[in-house]
Amino acid sequence: MSRIKTDMLSLPGANIHYEVRGAGPVLLMIHGGCGDADVFLEVADHLADQYTVVTYDRRGHSRSKLTNPAENYRIETHSDDAHRLLAALTDEPAYVFGSSSGAVIGLDLTMRYPGQVRVLIPHEPPLLDLLRDDERLQAKTIMEDLIADHRKLGLFPAFFKFTSSIGLRDDDGPSPSSPPSDEQKEHMIANMEYFMAKEAPGVLGYAFKLEQLQTALSHSTAQVCPAVGSTSRRYFPARSAEGLAERLEVDIAEFPENHIGYQVQPKPFAERLKDVLSSLG
Repeated sequence: MSRIKTDMLSLPGANIHYEVRGAGPVLLMIHGGCGDADVFLEVADHLADQYTVVTYDRRGHSRSKLTNPAENYRIETHSDDAHRLLAALTDEPAYVFGSSSGAVIGLDLTMRYPGQVRVLIPHEPPLLDLLRDDERLQAKTIMEDLIADHRKLGLFPAFFKFTSSIGLRDDDGPSPSSPPSDEQKEHMIANMEYFMAKEAPGVLGYAFKLEQLQTALSHSTAQVCPAVGSTSRRYFPARSAEGLAERLEVDIAEFPENHIGYQVQPKPFAERLKDVLSSLG
């Protein structure tokens, strides 16, 4: 395991827990809903021989506490956090990998701060505006059902109904070397609550500005390579990535496994990410 340096960054409205390991160009990894820096533990270790890997708990998740717990969720606030974190760590454009809602945050970061991004890999961003009519309606129903089911069915039934709708299995993820601590269990449950109560409505309400992204890319050296999982291509987050690749007129990269392939197959996922970044960077 690579040596990990942990620190906190004080930002408007939150204190951000972040971790740094490895050496080389900076690679910022932005987790999706329900997660934190720990979802990248294994894949980051496999990347640290070539990159300075930066992972963090996004505001409102695990160790990154909100100053105001009632703060509304905004993609722009989370991408501002990524912008400030990168600015605190490097003066050079960074590689950025974003998963799910983290991919949406990465796209907003690239759109608004393109000079900070060398290559962005948005892995299965759940952007409904990139879907065709029938697919968009179906995905909108899935997201709206998640929000409603959270109120009607409770946390876990709503969560597992949603994850099955995007191609995840109950046993996905690495086998833990030891049972999670009480603190880790608390973080997991709190992150799930945050996702369903705050993040899902925030992502659903986010107005993605494709033309603004295209303009930012045309006036910078930043590159975007949308990515999908090999087993999740028929589900709407992967279809959104395909729609993004089509509109940007770029190739799409296929990665091992599904929506959380970096947890299911961390070593093959890391090797694929190295290949994609080296081909672009």
